[in-house]
Amino acid sequence: GGVPKKIAMSFHPILDHETLKQRLITKEGQNLHATRGSLSKCAMRMLEFTKATQTAAQFPDDDVIVLKLKSVGNELIRELKLHDLEMKKMDLGAKAAEAELANYDSIREQTQGSIVKARGEIDDLRAALEHEAKVRKNRQEYEALAKTARNGEPSRVTKRKLVEERNEIDQQKETVQKIQKKLNVKGKQFHLLMQSIADLKRGIDEEEMQGTIEKQHRDGIGESDESSSIIPQEGAEN
Repeated sequence: GGVPKKIAMSFHPILDHETLKQRLITKEGQNLHATRGSLSKCAMRMLEFTKATQTAAQFPDDDVIVLKLKSVGNELIRELKLHDLEMKKMDLGAKAAEAELANYDSIREQTQGSIVKARGEIDDLRAALEHEAKVRKNRQEYEALAKTARNGEPSRVTKRKLVEERNEIDQQKETVQKIQKKLNVKGKQFHLLMQSIADLKRGIDEEEMQGTIEKQHRDGIGESDESSSIIPQEGAEN
């Protein structure tokens, strides 16, 4: 058994109470201008009290040394009380700081809640404003329509005029249809007339061409007779 060597080497040697006290006194006693009630000041007083105790132990019958020891002891006690008071003050300050932080956290949470609530109210107000604007727009449109209806003619008069206008449109359509029919008939007649004129012109052209051909034929026959009568006369003269 026993403790392993590797583990045993990791432990630091334990110092006795007197060595720790001397180290604390030596370290803290170096500050000659320590604040009253501080740990450094208590260490200084402890160093003075230790030295006074050692001196009194060497000269126990010296009244001056004994009074000095009592005075240093009283200073140490007062310093320890002051240190205890400072520790209580620091504790109260720490508690006050914690309370302040808790208060800040509470205020922050309340502020966040107020912000969320304000945003919700803003959204509700925006929705209400949009609804009110839509209602106002609808009211204005309704009033405009009502004003137009008041200033316009009665519906029965409007309906009667509408019927008259429709009848007039129907009559106009009927008249247009009749005119269109007449135009179609006239167009057909005009087409037949143009066809007749073309046929007549083509017939006249054919008659003129036939007359021209016959005239040319007759003229050709006459010229041949005259040629035959002239040739014998020229032979007699020779």
